[in-house]
Amino acid sequence: MRHIQVTPLIQRKQQEREFERLYRESYGAVYGYVRVRMSSDADAEDIVSEAFLKAARSFSTFDPTRAKFGTWVTTIAKNCMISHYRRVKPTTALDDAPQEVYKVEGGQDNVDNLLLAKQLLAHLDDDERVLIALKYRDGLRNVDIARELNMNASTVATVLARALAKMRAQVERSM
Repeated sequence: MRHIQVTPLIQRKQQEREFERLYRESYGAVYGYVRVRMSSDADAEDIVSEAFLKAARSFSTFDPTRAKFGTWVTTIAKNCMISHYRRVKPTTALDDAPQEVYKVEGGQDNVDNLLLAKQLLAHLDDDERVLIALKYRDGLRNVDIARELNMNASTVATVLARALAKMRAQVERSM
């Protein structure tokens, strides 16, 4: 009669359930972190998928005493983004690109506003940029941002207020 080892199978199923729970809890925050840094939704989704796939494959090495799961996966996603940008090379020199590439709907005012927004966002740290994007690009309320990033809503409001104050100060300095 053969002896069947049940313990490893049970452990693997428990790990799978735990990974699924942690995935659901952290997906929004990881996606928000990546989306702000990528040029398109499709690229962001690819990076997040790659990061969670790598996390699933090496979940047994995850040590919750060293970092939160979301932090661990965000670090993996950051490395995936770095690899992505190293792989992607421009296929056309800018001088050779057709003029339609440079057209922006809404005329010069939209181009100027976009450039100003990018310059102002460059003065913020990563966490502030993520909150600004979630609030103003995605239209989320502070409580929704707080829930998605596992933060306190008043902390979200404070960080957003400070980020906007930094941006206002930068505009005033440039006038």
